[in-house]
Amino acid sequence: MHGTPLPAKLAGPPLNDRDAIADVCYRAFASIDHADKELLLSSVAPDIYTDIAGKVCNGADELVTKVWNNVSIHLDTIHYLTNMRVSVDTPTTARVTFTAMAVHCKIGKGYEPGPNKFTTGAIYNCDAVKLDDDWRMNKMQSSHVWGDGDPAVMAAS
Repeated sequence: MHGTPLPAKLAGPPLNDRDAIADVCYRAFASIDHADKELLLSSVAPDIYTDIAGKVCNGADELVTKVWNNVSIHLDTIHYLTNMRVSVDTPTTARVTFTAMAVHCKIGKGYEPGPNKFTTGAIYNCDAVKLDDDWRMNKMQSSHVWGDGDPAVMAAS
């Protein structure tokens, strides 16, 4: 684990729906960077559908097994989310779009020159649902637009 991420429930006044939905997205990606599975599970619905870089998962358990375990444990990562737009469509459903840049690096090789990194840029489209007064993502799809570096770094995952 890299540092100590903030908990899923933040101190202070409750977030409005739009900010709470954005926070779900930030938590999901911070969970990878901090290797914090509880943070991931706080951000996704049990029945989440994902299609990320061609890896399709049905359900939170499959997402953990096929994607999260491999990337968060076997690579050092930093994810940058920006251009986030949130549409709260009903009191319990929302849509989110954002762009993301992710730097994937062989563990402990971040400062070494050479083929140790793979950086990607993607556009994400997500759906969120409100479950028991908490927002969670229940669909996440990425369209990867570009990559730079050595894609074999991902094979380490």
